Amino acid sequence: MPHPKRIEPVENLSEQAGSQSTQRKILRLKSSDARIEKREPLPVQLYLASLDDPRARERTVTEDVSPHGARVLTKRYWQPGEAPLLTPLIGEFPKHARVVYCHPQPNGSYCVGIAFEGPSFKWHV
Repeated sequence: MPHPKRIEPVENLSEQAGSQSTQRKILRLKSSDARIEKREPLPVQLYLASLDDPRARERTVTEDVSPHGARVLTKRYWQPGEAPLLTPLIGEFPKHARVVYCHPQPNGSYCVGIAFEGPSFKWHV
């Protein structure tokens, strides 16, 4: 049986009968879900900073982008769930993001997957 491409979120699972087993099924299906938005391999220069110390920013570059996220190369380890501030050198204003994953690279750097909340983001080269 093939998995669905997209699962609509349930507003309030706790009010439904059997919510515990239903919630486990939905989470399991979401984890095997394919990416909804296509990522473009676009290197965009930007600053990445922690909200705790925004002046200690790192100048870096994206590996790929989409209207609601990006994969960013960085020297720092970012904890999943952290909320960095991302500022492209050209174009858009600073944008709050959420770290989805942080994968170490052989050269000692990291690839960080970030997601944006709210309206889509216009990337400029």
